Amino acid sequence: MIPIFSIEYESAQDIGKRHEQQDSFAFSFARWEKAEEPGILAVVCDGMGGMALGRESSLLATETFTRIFEKAPPHLSVPEALYRSLLAANDAVWGMASKAGFPGIAGTTLTAAVIERGSLYWASVGDSRVYLFRDGSLKRLTEDHNVANHLEKLVEKGEMDPAEASAYWRPDALTSFIGIEVLEEYDLSEKPLPLEEGDVVLLCTDGLYNFMAEDEICEFLSSAQGDSSAGTAQRMVNCLRQRGLPYQDNVTVLLLKSQP
Repeated sequence: MIPIFSIEYESAQDIGKRHEQQDSFAFSFARWEKAEEPGILAVVCDGMGGMALGRESSLLATETFTRIFEKAPPHLSVPEALYRSLLAANDAVWGMASKAGFPGIAGTTLTAAVIERGSLYWASVGDSRVYLFRDGSLKRLTEDHNVANHLEKLVEKGEMDPAEASAYWRPDALTSFIGIEVLEEYDLSEKPLPLEEGDVVLLCTDGLYNFMAEDEICEFLSSAQGDSSAGTAQRMVNCLRQRGLPYQDNVTVLLLKSQP
């Protein structure tokens, strides 16, 4: 028997100490308008700071991804629809950047999650993340596409000395993003992850996890479990705002909660 959950969702966002908000996000229910079971798509994008057209890339990627997913033929599986949407978003941002004279140097991260028939799917490019919070434990489901991750793999294989890796310049530089000429490096869940009652799915930009410790994130998400009232995402963002950290990045938090 496939468990069918109701899905509660919420979002919060803050500009941080940046001069403009380059994060964007969307929720969509269009795929399931005529279906008996509930479903939801959540998307978050983080325009690449320090590069051209960050805000424009983020907005275009979010809009394109959501629109293509909504229009995916019913016979396509969720992973197939996610992959098609990733490619379309990438082509759209690449095309915009090329016309503006910035091919390959304008882009955005993109992370999406889908809950359908009680199961979770996701897709990701860049370093925005999807987490699953269950039984007090936070598990990251996506892999960062950046230099640090590549270096870590080289160290694990014994192909690089840890000291050399730790001294590498710009470990946070992205190795894949939406807006690249050929999208080859991405995360895509091929199999559904069955959800349990009370699970919380967190989508966020690096403005959250780079500025808030994981155990603190867990404290906030614990309060979200079994709580039908919204506000957890906003409390997380408010906490960062109140700290007033001088280098606080744009931050976006999306929460999807499975309820019986």
